[in-house]
Amino acid sequence: MIKVLNVSAECAPFVKIGGLADVIGSLPNEIKRLKNVDVRVIMPFYKAIPKKYKEKAKDLVNFKMDSFKEEQYVGIKTLKKGNIQYYFVDNEFYFGSRDGVYNYGDENKRFAYFQIAVLESLNHLDFMPDIIHSHDWHTAMIPLLLKTKYRHLNIRTVLSLHNLAYQGVFPLQDYQLFQIPYDSRFEFDGHLNFLKSGIVTADMITTVSPHYAQEILTDYYGYGMQNLLKARGSDVMGILNGVDYNEFSPEKDKLIPYKYSVTDFKIGKIKNKEALYKTLKVDFPLERPLISLISRLVNQKGIDLIQRVFEEMLKSDDFSFVLLGSGEENYEKYFSELEKKFPDKVKSYLGYSNKLAHQIYAASDMFLMPSKFEPCGLGQIIALKYGTIPIVRETGGLVDTIEAYNEYEKKGNGFSFTSFNAHDMMHTIRYALHTYKNDKNSWYGLVENAMMSDFSWKKSAKVYKEVYKDLLRRKILLAKDYQEI
Repeated sequence: MIKVLNVSAECAPFVKIGGLADVIGSLPNEIKRLKNVDVRVIMPFYKAIPKKYKEKAKDLVNFKMDSFKEEQYVGIKTLKKGNIQYYFVDNEFYFGSRDGVYNYGDENKRFAYFQIAVLESLNHLDFMPDIIHSHDWHTAMIPLLLKTKYRHLNIRTVLSLHNLAYQGVFPLQDYQLFQIPYDSRFEFDGHLNFLKSGIVTADMITTVSPHYAQEILTDYYGYGMQNLLKARGSDVMGILNGVDYNEFSPEKDKLIPYKYSVTDFKIGKIKNKEALYKTLKVDFPLERPLISLISRLVNQKGIDLIQRVFEEMLKSDDFSFVLLGSGEENYEKYFSELEKKFPDKVKSYLGYSNKLAHQIYAASDMFLMPSKFEPCGLGQIIALKYGTIPIVRETGGLVDTIEAYNEYEKKGNGFSFTSFNAHDMMHTIRYALHTYKNDKNSWYGLVENAMMSDFSWKKSAKVYKEVYKDLLRRKILLAKDYQEI
């Protein structure tokens, strides 16, 4: 039995800020369904966790630990959901007294505390993992800690890079928070860099798509880590994220007004479009194609491209546009103004609603994702299942999931463009609109291709299990080497 503990700052459905939460909410469940793997998850016990889960969580143990040169309280709570045992690190000051998850100005202390508490808790749990699977910078110091302060635990590590742009960079003296001697492995460019620490010390590094694993070896996408990643060689591999089709499927979705399948999507999508327009209180023509964008409004997502050409397109092209998202103030203001200028074509919902997201996926004809970079992306995978054709830029996981439509061979499941260029995006959108309006048979074939695409977690779960098995073999071999010495 391989015992694996996933350590993450987020996990759906308890707390979700981004795609990381979706991965941790789905992947462990899929791996657990395989034989001889016991996968568990540990995360902070945030104030933002819904009341229904807080009430179910049971106090497991509490203890004091030496941290930041003083005694700190650690509580461990637990609950079982589905087939996964979840643990929560409870500390009122760091996690229980704040409404959100990030951006409180003391992320260095909060996530240093969390990582130390996770490792200290292993002395109190009835579960000692063979492998700790860390996710992103919030947990990336754990591999180094396991090679220094906690070496006696003899635990192997996997570090998953969900987005290399976020690294956990703090003043160099903050390494003292971990109560370990100075180590060049956590220093980068004169700062303490959590992610760099994990990149150079984790036994295995995974990214969330094969193409992203190649991109991050380049200067453009590497964010300073490219040479370190190159040095790790075969220890870096890309494993494509998946989607939980129990949650995201128009045949099963409880959040959409009308369920449908690949056999009746024509009427199903029209009915959902009509219902969405009633919800949004707009009177857009049903026959007009609907393009949607569900996204964090940040530079990474290619919003700059939209800003450059959308006014021109909305004046001359016949389509409706619905936005669901929030983020940087200048982008939010742009979409609010766009709605005011084109009230008969544009609806901007600034914020987030899971129910509305599902309804938009089901109602839309096309899904826009012009990302500057995209480690994997889940939006385009979800859109495929709902027969909503993705229009994407060819980067990261978008390359691994979207095959550009070929009008001659009638192949593909979406539309794509290569350069990060607004007019390239515009031409691609217009090509999609032309196909939708003038070649319905081809469009319907494209929708069928999209809905038949399979990006479930099953394939990825098997790959992760093989990664874990390989690390366990290495651990056994290492133990034998020590015995021989």
